[in-house]
Amino acid sequence: MVEVTGKIVFPVAMATPRLFLVAPVDLGADQILACATAACAAGDVASIVVASGVLQAVTRKLQGLGLAVLANGYANAKCDGVHLNGVEDDIVEARRTLGKDLIIGAYCAASRHTAMQAAEDGADYIALSQDTYAPGEPIIGWWADLFEIPCVAFDPVETGKLDILLPQKPDFIRPSDAMWASTGEAQRIVSELTQRMT
Repeated sequence: MVEVTGKIVFPVAMATPRLFLVAPVDLGADQILACATAACAAGDVASIVVASGVLQAVTRKLQGLGLAVLANGYANAKCDGVHLNGVEDDIVEARRTLGKDLIIGAYCAASRHTAMQAAEDGADYIALSQDTYAPGEPIIGWWADLFEIPCVAFDPVETGKLDILLPQKPDFIRPSDAMWASTGEAQRIVSELTQRMT
């Protein structure tokens, strides 16, 4: 995470996209910590979204890895922010309730309108579903070309799809969910993504 004048902000991406982890909601704390640790050792991981049920058990240790820890939905646990549904959740109310210092991210599927509205309402990043846009309409590239708010390519990415995704200039990408099977898979998948991106 990056701290500026006392405010925690969403980690700034570099020329090469950073990694955005999303732990499965049914995964235990020990497995989350083990796989996240392996991922961080293998590549440039910026943040992780975890279910509220395990926040208390994992937040401090994940932060110790240098990750911004985001609750999947509203949560009272002490973490760095929340990852919300831009269609169902009220971003304005979330900002009012959580204050200015916590990260608020919004998943907006493939809706340009929802993405723009979430950004206007105060989201710190926009997560878009790059695999659901109409053929010939690269929504990640559209966002990256027009807006400064960071964009997360939210659908899990296999290494073979990077040639299509990287030209769209996402700020963050989500590795394949297969990385949560074991520490070995986490290391392999993140290493392969990192090598292909660089």
